[in-house]
Amino acid sequence: MNQITFYLILIILIFLSSCKKEDTTDLVEQISYEINENGIYQDFLTPDYYDTNKNDLRNEINKFIHFSRLNEYQHPFQNSNGDIITYSTNRAFGTGIGLGGTSQHHPAIDLHPTNPLDVTLYAVHEGIVNTYRNSPKYRHYLTITKEIKDSDNNNIGKLVTLYAHIDLDLDESQLIQLNGLYVNKGDLVSENLYSGTMGGAHLHFEIRFYRNSEIGNEEFYSWKSNGVYTVQSTGTLWFYGYWNSSIGYGFGNPINFGIE
Repeated sequence: MNQITFYLILIILIFLSSCKKEDTTDLVEQISYEINENGIYQDFLTPDYYDTNKNDLRNEINKFIHFSRLNEYQHPFQNSNGDIITYSTNRAFGTGIGLGGTSQHHPAIDLHPTNPLDVTLYAVHEGIVNTYRNSPKYRHYLTITKEIKDSDNNNIGKLVTLYAHIDLDLDESQLIQLNGLYVNKGDLVSENLYSGTMGGAHLHFEIRFYRNSEIGNEEFYSWKSNGVYTVQSTGTLWFYGYWNSSIGYGFGNPINFGIE
């Protein structure tokens, strides 16, 4: 190998190494998870994230969110043919105002189908389903938990999507019983919204980030606005509803996952 060839190979290896590093680490300068150029909150993260002066923590969290967004997702109303039923979004991510809404923050979107009696809900990604009843905030809901991996196939956390205000009793009467089962993206997960939901039958859809050390009962904070944290969610304990800022990340904005 002559000297010129050696240096060309060395330059290529250095370039490839820098590209990989850009994809997986040092994402703080590349991506903002606070406010975008339009003044819109990208995601709701914990005070632990906003207050830290440790770039290693911010890199860790940004890396996890970065790889969470890289996955392909589908709309919860989208069937196998790619068709989506007619619906309206009456309450946007982050707002405390909306049809039947309250003043507390809303880290989700509410999707109101035009015909709530003819609804099918699908898995927006693959993962394990868990179902819950008698939640004071959500009544019946299900979650789909997906492991998130980096480019080296390391498990760096998990993403949880939450479908609330569904009717599990009606689902089970139709033999839709998914608790503890694995589903693929696009699989049917529910056919019934709860008719008694305030503001009319609708799907309350959330995206949540968790580190590997989460225990499932973390208290969720809302975001930081003008240097002040907004009021956290209120209510009695419900599973996947309470957060410890040392082990969790926060809420993902559905629009960043192609869902709105």
